[in-house]
Amino acid sequence: MKRFSFLLILFFSIIFITEAQQFEAIDSVFMDSIITFRKNLEAVEDSIWPDMKTGPYCIFRLNGPAFLMNHPKPPFNGRYISDGIYLLNQEDYGLYGATQTEINGVLTAHNDYGQQQYSSINQFYAELFHELHHVYQRNYVKDLKFDNPADLLTYPENDKNFALKQFENTLLLEMLSDAPEKFAKDLNLFFTCRSKREEIIGTKYLEYEKGAESVEGPATFCEYSYMQHFAKTRVDKEYIHHRYLYQLVDPFYSRNGLRSRCLLTGMAQCIILSKHIKNWQSEYYSSGLFLYDYFIKKLSPHKVTLPDLSYENAKAKIFTNSEKQKHAINYDNFNKQAGIKILLSFKEFPEFKGFDPMHAEAVNDSTILHSTLLKLAKGENTLSIVNCKTVSVIADQIWFVKKVEVFVPEESIISDNDNLIISFNDSVNIKWKILDKIRKGNEYFITLE
Repeated sequence: MKRFSFLLILFFSIIFITEAQQFEAIDSVFMDSIITFRKNLEAVEDSIWPDMKTGPYCIFRLNGPAFLMNHPKPPFNGRYISDGIYLLNQEDYGLYGATQTEINGVLTAHNDYGQQQYSSINQFYAELFHELHHVYQRNYVKDLKFDNPADLLTYPENDKNFALKQFENTLLLEMLSDAPEKFAKDLNLFFTCRSKREEIIGTKYLEYEKGAESVEGPATFCEYSYMQHFAKTRVDKEYIHHRYLYQLVDPFYSRNGLRSRCLLTGMAQCIILSKHIKNWQSEYYSSGLFLYDYFIKKLSPHKVTLPDLSYENAKAKIFTNSEKQKHAINYDNFNKQAGIKILLSFKEFPEFKGFDPMHAEAVNDSTILHSTLLKLAKGENTLSIVNCKTVSVIADQIWFVKKVEVFVPEESIISDNDNLIISFNDSVNIKWKILDKIRKGNEYFITLE
């Protein structure tokens, strides 16, 4: 086995030297581990989510190799290795982070093993299993109700709502291990909290939460269940508690972390359903209901009187106001960056190609601060900003972008009479036809087609 691994490393080293890329030890570790992941999936996926169909998946390192598995139509430029693995280059397919992307026309789950946050291989593959469930959802669950990211950006930062939600999440954590008599009491309180919050923030925003839970709850349940099956070390067992349980009740008083919490509140509902309803998963997906509505239908709670929440209310009032002030501070810090400020105005709305809703902050109703991703296009014109703070100015909905603001080093700006070209590391890549441009100090005001 050691000789086999050595030969593979030698083989790949030759390939990557030829292509001016470096094959590193971590690439060999993950190339070997993807076989174990496939075996783990075969062993547990049907017990975690019956009827789930596993799509293709890809693991990669930024600016390094990508290993593709279970793909029905591997790209022609992929090199077959062994055991169903194809070798690709990450940069050829624009793969970033943990999500899903079409590779050769087929939706593929992927994850970047070059990131620092994983303490073990299990943690990395649990998140990849999460993305595989999203591929299953998008391919096979036709009536699944998705959340509208635009609603998150205007979600009310209301202290009374956040106080109730904090108590509500505590009840969910309790219900994961409640005795039967206490479970019924906590379930009724949980249901009452949701009803009260709908009176405060309205149906539109509560249904945003339901939509996020409906999509992300099952995927996070798969991630959690994978860790439950394969966590053997103390590190992995502690990770389960901190990542999936304790974070559920960490205090928060801002719309910024809301969608991440919906992953956990949805997951908790899935765990509770699994404890009380056998093989509920297929019925849920065929029901056409939000996860929460299915949860309530199956467990039949009723409204009760809530306890005194004066402590939760007092705390929420202070910290919600503090979070509101942070929006203005974050925007001010954005404007204090070094470099040249590029202010792009579009003559017509460009096509909206993508953003990361979990790392987008509404400074106000028209100004959105993006931390990880913004992609726009119009014909051959393209804008891709990854892991670099940028601002979009919108018209009512996030999909309608009027302006973009970003800071770049001056040497990264190339323009002629017809085109603006900006290339900064792997973060900022813009190529767009120019209609007009003016420079004032360290600011470029540019009108684009």
